Amino acid sequence: MISISSIRTYMYCPLKLYLQNEMDEEINGDFLLNKTMKELRIDLQDLFQRNLRRIKKDMEIDEIEEQLSKNIDDYIKNSITILENNDSRYDNSLKKEIKDDDEYNLKNVEIANISTSDEINDLASEIKNEAYFNMKILALKSQKAMKLNEKDGNQIVELFFPSSMYSYLIKDHQLELIGTCDKIEIVDGKYFPINVKNSNPPLKGVWDSDAIELVANALLIEQEFDTEVFVGFIDYLKIGDKRPVVMDANLRKGLFKVLNEVKTIINEKIAPNMNVNAQKCNKCDYEEICFQSNNSS
Repeated sequence: MISISSIRTYMYCPLKLYLQNEMDEEINGDFLLNKTMKELRIDLQDLFQRNLRRIKKDMEIDEIEEQLSKNIDDYIKNSITILENNDSRYDNSLKKEIKDDDEYNLKNVEIANISTSDEINDLASEIKNEAYFNMKILALKSQKAMKLNEKDGNQIVELFFPSSMYSYLIKDHQLELIGTCDKIEIVDGKYFPINVKNSNPPLKGVWDSDAIELVANALLIEQEFDTEVFVGFIDYLKIGDKRPVVMDANLRKGLFKVLNEVKTIINEKIAPNMNVNAQKCNKCDYEEICFQSNNSS
């Protein structure tokens, strides 16, 4: 059974997928940090949705913004505090594994701790700025929608937040595929997969890797709910932009090609060629291993 996360890793770098499976590496701190931030962003959307229900059509824009902002800062602060506490416990347990006389390694761990703490603070500031930006946009849109429809916030909330299922796990033995869709919106009986991304989007459209991951979710949804999925969306939260992706034949063919290549790497343990990309390699946990293997060969 191939996981959608394996497809995501393959699209990032095929050799990373190979090394990840060969070394059977546990989930690292960076992954957990990014996962937590992604979940926080999704939770903030839920808070905006609940706050929108309290808004009345005769409110001025400053009142609408005040209502939409309720509990947002506190929720971000509490979530970051929990993340910092978890990170601190992880760091302390790591230190216990290091010998007392190994000052060099201990110093490196302490430097890493500072770096991780700074990263968390930077991400917290980034999320606060995003939340403020999204609140402003939602305030303007909801005010206009309430005036046009002459309805309160609780009556127009589905215009901005359709009925949805979150983090929905689906597996299909026929496709030999398993994965979790970040969000599935249901409108007029039709299902729309939505993948939430923390990354920066391209100037137009979506990244190829994001589209392939999305069509994999679409296929699982079609099998799970006996339906057809024609369109999905990539929600780039950093800029508050939800971009459509048509689930056409070419995209589906592209997915099956990727699936075959992923199966070859995982099942047959065939290492793909190394493709150096400075921007990606510098961020990869396997950078040293890759270059050592390449130099020795």
